[in-house]
Amino acid sequence: MDKIICIGKNYLEHAKELNKMIGDSIPDKPVIFFKPPSVIQQTAHDGIIKATLPQGHGQTHHECEIALRITKDCHRISPKEAESYFDAVTLGLDMTLRDLQAHLKKSGHPWEMAKSFKDSILLGPWIELNDFKDFLNTEFSFSINGEVKQKSFGKKMTLNPYECLSYASEYFEIKKGDILFTGTPEGVGAVQRGDLGSLEWGSHLKSQIQW
Repeated sequence: MDKIICIGKNYLEHAKELNKMIGDSIPDKPVIFFKPPSVIQQTAHDGIIKATLPQGHGQTHHECEIALRITKDCHRISPKEAESYFDAVTLGLDMTLRDLQAHLKKSGHPWEMAKSFKDSILLGPWIELNDFKDFLNTEFSFSINGEVKQKSFGKKMTLNPYECLSYASEYFEIKKGDILFTGTPEGVGAVQRGDLGSLEWGSHLKSQIQW
């Protein structure tokens, strides 16, 4: 594994949400950024991730996303070819230091510091794609302390996962074991120390995070 490939603003309503929240533009195509493998924490079925929260940098926001595991190297592949490049799927959180991100963007600086901190990728257990072929049509959600904050369907993405991988592969070499995060729907918000989060995806996945 070389990297986590993150697709930003891949749900239109979230792009509009960020426009209101921090003045971000709504792009014609989703944006791409990376996270290193060192920021990952992952749980087993029915397990709980004990995650840390950064202190002293403002609000840390949850971004619930569909994530897929890439099975082989690729570069400049078509969406049709990309259909054979995944073997497993899960839900995850792309954690974001929102206040720091807004400050860095307004200053014209890169915003990796707001994305690539300890425990900024939280992953549920992998589900083999052969066992969950209808994943794009199955509702997923993220709750905090029993209150649903985000819920959507993968079919609402601007670019589907195969188009996302093809898009990223136009510019970057993709490595076996890389993880694709496909973007978050609307409803992002702050997480506090002591919160209990829950990722749910039909009958296929339930995973908890304790901050």
